Amino acid sequence: MKNNSELQTDILNAIRWEPLFNAAEIVVTANDGVVSLSGVVDTYAKKMEAELIAWKTKGICSVVNNLAIDYYHELVV
Repeated sequence: MKNNSELQTDILNAIRWEPLFNAAEIVVTANDGVVSLSGVVDTYAKKMEAELIAWKTKGICSVVNNLAIDYYHELVV
């Protein structure tokens, strides 16, 4: 089984490869196979896609999706 640091790195790398995301939007923590996602995204689709990416990572037992959605975040320039 992968350690917490490896799980965290694998998920962050997968998020970085997804063109939908700005990697700075999402914070990933891992603890014994339980991954927690936090941060702010601008759409529900991004929230669900981040969770799906986490679930696709080997060694994950559970995903806690604490991502907040700020629909107006995208509009501020």
